[in-house]
Amino acid sequence: METKHYFNQHFRTIMNQAGYGSINLPAAFTYADSAISLWGKHAGSMAHFYVLYDLAAIPPQDLPQLTSSLNALIAAMAERHKIRHTIVFNVQSGITEGNVAEIERLNGVIDDFALGAMNHIYLGVDLDNARILKSTKQPPNLDGSLDKVQAALSASDSEMFHVEHRLPVAKKTTQAIPLSKYSICSYIIIAVNILLFVLMELDGGSTDIPTLVRFGAVNYHLVFTFGEYHRLIIPIFLHIGVMHLMFNTMSLILFGIRAEQFFGVWRFLVIYIISGIAGNVAIALASANTIGAGASGSIYGVIGALFALTKIRRKQVENLNSGALAIMIVIGIVMGFTMSATPGGANVANAAHIGGLVTGFVLGWLLTIERRGARN
Repeated sequence: METKHYFNQHFRTIMNQAGYGSINLPAAFTYADSAISLWGKHAGSMAHFYVLYDLAAIPPQDLPQLTSSLNALIAAMAERHKIRHTIVFNVQSGITEGNVAEIERLNGVIDDFALGAMNHIYLGVDLDNARILKSTKQPPNLDGSLDKVQAALSASDSEMFHVEHRLPVAKKTTQAIPLSKYSICSYIIIAVNILLFVLMELDGGSTDIPTLVRFGAVNYHLVFTFGEYHRLIIPIFLHIGVMHLMFNTMSLILFGIRAEQFFGVWRFLVIYIISGIAGNVAIALASANTIGAGASGSIYGVIGALFALTKIRRKQVENLNSGALAIMIVIGIVMGFTMSATPGGANVANAAHIGGLVTGFVLGWLLTIERRGARN
């Protein structure tokens, strides 16, 4: 059993060193001791995925359903990234003399390999006899897969952090962080923003101060003197004028959807709401006589969370990396102060931007570390 543990650890190290990104799996794939692990890497229209199955922890009868579900998950990711050819390397550790026939039956008949939309390579690892089982109908060493498995199988415990030297050093590239395809919460927020904007326009106008106050805009005295603390949350969904609404809607599409797809619905909501509250507190404290509204604090919080994510993981979220996000943040903050200082310019809530940004960065940092810790 100790050999199994070391093989799995060695193989995970090899995947990381070879530039493959670890992909978080839904709870339905969770077994004891990280029995299933998934990695992926793509270039252009071609993608390679590695799946490590620990057969010592997975009931054999569960393999067909697990494989089918994983294939659906991989196909969805491939479709999202417009990938035409996907190769899945199924590394099954823990094959024994007693279950090899059953595993071969569950894997199905392996046809001659021909590149299509999705192809599978099966590599069985017999830990007791330190051997690798594979079909002669498959390519002998596609993507160096056989070398990777052999390196993990041959390494001893003392080589745990040195097995990567058995493989050619891959060219360092910036890999994309795998994202979920779901982002319904961002669209719901956009719909709520539009609905409230229409209601305000019908009830006096979104730029009318009495209307803003009736709908829940933030103000220092209304919040901290009269205790109307709901005004720290409601303004997140209110907007002053159509341009304000349009700009924040575009920002939600650009940044909110990506953040939700990585962090998940509930973590995204935590970042969005708490950053928005922080931004509204900053508005109230910065100017006691100001009436404020808008999702800017929340959106800057989302940008701050994405910046923290890309800095910690040292990878990009689709086409956004930490450098690009840093430039956007600086430009946005500078433009805000410039517009506020220009005579006749827009009254930009710079305090909300900074308050939301700092809060979102801290939350993003903590949630990224928490997710990485849970995965490891």
